[in-house]
Amino acid sequence: MEYAIYLETAVSLARRAGNLIRESFGGEFEKGFKSCPSDLVTEVDRRSEELITDGIGKSFPGHTIIGEESEKQARAGSGGFTWFVDPLDGTTNFVYGIPFFAVSIGLARDFEMVAGVVFDPLRNECFCAIKNGGAFLNGKPVRVDLTRGSFADSLIVTGYPSNKAFNKRLLKVDYHKIIEGCANLRALGSAALELAYVACGRLTGFWENTLRPWDVAAGSLLVEEAGGTVTDTEGNKLTLEGYPSIAATNGLIHKELLKTLSA
Repeated sequence: MEYAIYLETAVSLARRAGNLIRESFGGEFEKGFKSCPSDLVTEVDRRSEELITDGIGKSFPGHTIIGEESEKQARAGSGGFTWFVDPLDGTTNFVYGIPFFAVSIGLARDFEMVAGVVFDPLRNECFCAIKNGGAFLNGKPVRVDLTRGSFADSLIVTGYPSNKAFNKRLLKVDYHKIIEGCANLRALGSAALELAYVACGRLTGFWENTLRPWDVAAGSLLVEEAGGTVTDTEGNKLTLEGYPSIAATNGLIHKELLKTLSA
């Protein structure tokens, strides 16, 4: 398969970074914040990212690498390949001792996602996908939830901006209408892992405003390769730049979700 070597490298690095994170969970580590006090970062994020970016750089020196903790020092390459690295998606959960976070590594070629992995180090669950090759959980194929064809029956998940400067964007969504319309609404704290859960059918749909490309790069491919639908929150093609807002579903409820979000 054309992109298999890239995926194998990503999986290996995600597992190694995950081991580092798991060993640090619940212990003492340095922490601080980036854009605001609620936008947390730890030494574990930085060590995980260094491990991953160094590994990619050595294996594929001509590729561009964009990491969450080194965005301003992105490693530029050539050949149309760009890696999106979130070394610890769900840092707030990690800091507060909530066991729901993941490592996310995605690869795009000419702005199209071609490989991705989301690794949950606490549950040893490795979700991966390759373009036109399907989505897998620990080596077994997964599919989106095809048993729920209406928004009313759906378990939906969302998230909130870590930077409170974006909180006004939450006012564009009528949360009362969402809650009344679906079976139930969750907010679990890791966009990458929530997308992986949509891909394997544990959740029916997900949306979130004002994320970053590394939050959704790998997860978006997981959902698509598992038979789901991914767009921005207005129904347009998702673009991995700036501050993307995403809607991802089993495909059956996608139009209903978008309609409810725009009401």
